[in-house]
Amino acid sequence: MAKQITKKDVIKSKTPTIVSYETLYEEFEHGLKFKPALSDKGLSRPLIEERHRILNVLDKHKDALSEIEDAILDLIQKSIRMNPPVYIAKTKDPKTEKVYFNAKTFIPLKGGKKKEVKVYLGSAALYDNDTKSPVAKAKAIEKLQKAIADKSSKGEFKN
Repeated sequence: MAKQITKKDVIKSKTPTIVSYETLYEEFEHGLKFKPALSDKGLSRPLIEERHRILNVLDKHKDALSEIEDAILDLIQKSIRMNPPVYIAKTKDPKTEKVYFNAKTFIPLKGGKKKEVKVYLGSAALYDNDTKSPVAKAKAIEKLQKAIADKSSKGEFKN
């Protein structure tokens, strides 16, 4: 039987690393920021050969890596749809001087990109000008869930 997830588990959770063919290939073809592999003279011949071996393995398993990335993204996107992390900002309209709240969250996309989802919450006075207001957060979650569902049904987060 699977272990029950507790609030403590959720608080200390981290978003899983999204493995993608493109980022791995880029790292080993151009980047290689792994310090022990570098020297003042660049990569040695044995390391260059190992790097080529890695690139060949990546090419060989490109479809599998893409499938893994898609599955990880699906899991993360679905969890964000159910329980979006909420960022609430207070904004002042320079023309009208009215202060209002917006809320946003981010949906990860293929290739390491992110799509911002933003919703309008209304006048800041409705929430006592407190961006940490539980009422504002509850409203933000409700509106973000709806916005994410709408955008998802239109295919805006497709991998």
